[in-house]
Amino acid sequence: MRNHEESSIAILLCTYNGGQFIDQQLASYLAQTHKNWSLWVSDDHSDDDTLKKLHFFSVNTTNPVNILKGPMSGVCNNFMSLINNNNIHAKYYAFSDQDDVWPKHKLQAAVEWLDNVSDSIPALYCSRTQLIDVAGKPIGFSPEYSRPPSFQNALLQNIASGNSMVFNNKARDLLTRVGGGAMVIHDWALYLAVTGVGGKVYYDSCPTVLYRQHDNNLIGNGMSFMTRLTNYIHAHQRRKMIWNDTNIAMMKEIETLMTDENRKTLYEFSSIRDRSIIERLYLLIKSGVYHQQLVGTLTTLSHIIFNRM
Repeated sequence: MRNHEESSIAILLCTYNGGQFIDQQLASYLAQTHKNWSLWVSDDHSDDDTLKKLHFFSVNTTNPVNILKGPMSGVCNNFMSLINNNNIHAKYYAFSDQDDVWPKHKLQAAVEWLDNVSDSIPALYCSRTQLIDVAGKPIGFSPEYSRPPSFQNALLQNIASGNSMVFNNKARDLLTRVGGGAMVIHDWALYLAVTGVGGKVYYDSCPTVLYRQHDNNLIGNGMSFMTRLTNYIHAHQRRKMIWNDTNIAMMKEIETLMTDENRKTLYEFSSIRDRSIIERLYLLIKSGVYHQQLVGTLTTLSHIIFNRM
């Protein structure tokens, strides 16, 4: 029987004024059944007690803890500063937000799947999340997706929540390669890159993160109806087009590594805009792209109708 405990994990934590909840996240690292982890923190100049709590944690745990200064240019660049840090070495890497809580089986579940994938293949583990409120009370779950992860899905949506991601070095290398230019967000970029080159993605329907929903969430599942309506309007005011342009340009950086099928899909998807409505619908179907949810499928059709892809 393989000893999964040998598999080292670098936890990549980005912080900014996270003192209100960070103790709970740090405590959940200590509670993990998989003990072979190190913590790498990139702090974007917090001016609350975040750093004080991090330093206290670092001297009161036997696991390695490294606290670095962040680039102070947004959450995506903060995470990418850790991805691009050549001093960070492990078998696997786990993104972490500052205000969540990890169930004790999170890392173990990821390792048990990743250890069965060859180190030569880009591999990404992700999962469903359980939503909690500010007080830590369960308030629901993120969607449970029934269709498989794929590049055809990744072009339309990101089902791989960053705070649930654990991935290997080949996946990290891909993210490094596409990270030199613009990206919408780091976790969507990783989902696109791994699926685009024919790597393996596993979506675990068992939640491995207690995902806190509060007013300071940059991205979250607990959006109100008005927030969702605003997002829909913004998407039809060119935001979706900008996101698609960004993702397509990013994938061009690793086009030579992509599978033949996915290169074809990328070409057909990138050719949709500014055609007749019949041609747009034809290319959408031909590309094979799909959304996991009915509302997303209907939204995609509206993007096609109004030429906003």
